[in-house]
Formats: sequence, structure tokens, C-alpha cells
Amino acid sequence: MVRKCAVLVLALGAVVATIVGCGVDKPAPPRITPPSSTQAAAGPVFGYRTENELVLVRGSETFRAAGGFGYSPAPVTFTRDGQFAFSVEGASKTLVSIGVRDGAVSRIGCGCADAVALRDSVLAWWREPGQIMTFDLAGTTPPVVDREIELPASPSPLTGGAFDGARLVAANDRSLLLARVESRGLWWEKSHLYAIGPDAVLPLGRVPGIDAQLAAAAGPDGHTFVLAGITARSASCGTGHVATIDTETNEVASLPALPGECSAAYRPRWGADGNITVSTRKWADATNSPAQVDRLRFAAQGWAPVGEQPVVDRLARGQESVAEVVAGEPTEIRSTPTGVLYIERDGTRTELAQAVVSLGSPAGA
Repeated sequence: MVRKCAVLVLALGAVVATIVGCGVDKPAPPRITPPSSTQAAAGPVFGYRTENELVLVRGSETFRAAGGFGYSPAPVTFTRDGQFAFSVEGASKTLVSIGVRDGAVSRIGCGCADAVALRDSVLAWWREPGQIMTFDLAGTTPPVVDREIELPASPSPLTGGAFDGARLVAANDRSLLLARVESRGLWWEKSHLYAIGPDAVLPLGRVPGIDAQLAAAAGPDGHTFVLAGITARSASCGTGHVATIDTETNEVASLPALPGECSAAYRPRWGADGNITVSTRKWADATNSPAQVDRLRFAAQGWAPVGEQPVVDRLARGQESVAEVVAGEPTEIRSTPTGVLYIERDGTRTELAQAVVSLGSPAGA
């Protein structure tokens, strides 16, 4: 059933759009189901993606799903219960998933460019002009309209552009984070954020330094997100920025700017151990300048590499295993970085795949 909700705008220090008149009970908080003991015994579970394939690794087993994922640097994402890995085909706007238990592949047209893990095996995405769509990968029901929402005005004024669509970029136990894009066309854009909770929509506005190519990940406290993006100075040069935002208070904490004359920040993660990491590129503002790639960790002294050599992406599971995509030669700045995927277990390092774009693992893995 579609939840058709009226929106009432109140002024309480910050503008808040309150969802009323839905006529349904407040949904229970998301429930996270840990992987089964059988699954855990099979070995570490993670996923990786190339331009043409989504791959799930479960111990010594590998399951594959062909797809036209193109040059998106987005990570492989897992459902909240850890039972499915998924990614979105950019051109066809199709959700592609692989089941962890049986390796079953499914494809569902979503008309979306991004989807987030909402609860259990349920995914969510935004559909214009104002609908949150959901789909349960563990069920057989087609995607449904979960809510209809009218976004309130952003507290950050428009700066010469017009709103050109929106997308869900992250989710936690309390809210969905949505980015609404203000655009003038070509490379120029500004991102206006909203926190969508069960009862209210809080317009957060723009975050300084994070205008274009915004990506986000939930933090371990349940109400803070880490953001990554760029402030573009021209079509060929910008500065990468990383920040955290508390969706309860709208408090923003900016992290140091990334090194490099020109730089980009993407694929942020905020681990349960409190570490914030981000993939980066840096290059000189000159014609045909190559871009150097690495994944950095935020530390007291600033940004530091996560590995001994430059990597496109990296996952570590305590002392048990490390999966890292080792960067190759510097790439053209418009190319999506790829590298060679190595797995290190018990001191043994094995090459697993080439031309890998990104990695992902279940929460808590």
C-alpha cells in the first residue's frame, strides 16, 4: 500500500518537514541479522566489481553476475543482514544482486542510479518526483512505493542553478540520507542534503567543500555520516573534501583537504573501529596530467596511506585476511582507477582478479 503523506513545514531553528497523516504504525527499527554459522564457517565473505562483472567471494567459492557497471567507482554493497551483495548498472538502471547462501543472481529494473541497504534484505532508492521505493531481495514481491514525500526548501539558497534530480546516498538505523543536486549543466553542481526519518524530513542544506560527486557512508553511532566529494574549480580540476555530518543536530565537522593541486575523494567508509578511509586521486592542473591513486586513512596528523603501496581499495578483516586492489600506473584523470586484486591469508598472498574497480563486505565483517 502506498503511504501518501501530507507535509507540514515548521520553523524550529531549522526548517523541518514533518510527515503526517500516513495512517500507518511507525515502522520498527531496522533489524540486523548476522550471517549464519554455516556461512561464517565457509570463510570470509566479500564482493568485488569490474566494469563488466559483480563477483561474490565466500571462502573458497566464487559466484559471478555479468553486468554493464561501466566506470562508476561505487563500492559493492551488502544488505543489512549480510545475505546479498548488490550493485547498480548505470546505463540500464538495473539492480544486480548475488545471494550469499546459494550464489543465486537476480536482476530487477529500478530506474535508479543508486540504491542503499535499508533493513534486513530490503533495499531503497529514490524515484522522481518524490517517492522512496523499496524491494526485498529475500522475497518475491515487486518493488513498492514505501513513501511519497515532498521535499521542503533547502536552507542553502540556490546559486544560479536549478534542481536536477535527487538520489539516496546512505542509510542508518534512524534515517535515509538524500542528496538533491543543483545544476547549471556540464560539470557544475551543488549537493543539498536531506535526512529522511520515520516521521520527519530534515533539510540539512549544503556542506562546504562537498559540492559534486557526493558519496556517503553511515558511521557507527547511528546518526552521523561521513561524506566525500569535490569542489570543482574547472572542468578538469577540483579539490577533494571529506566531512562528517550529524543528522540530528546538522553539525558538520570538516576533515583536512586532500593533498594535490587537483584531487578527488570518493568511496568513503567509517569502520566499526572508528577509522575513516577514503579513495583518492590527485593530479596536476595541466593537459594530459596523469592521476595518482591511493586509499587514505584519517589520523591525528592528517591523511595517511592504508597500505604499504598505493591501492585503489582495501578491506581488512582483523588479522585473518586482507583484500586489496593494488593500483597500477597513473591513469588519465577521466578514467576510473582499476587494479589487481590480491588476497592475503595466513601470510600467503594470492592474485585473484585484474581490472578491479571496487570492493565491499557485509557490515561487521
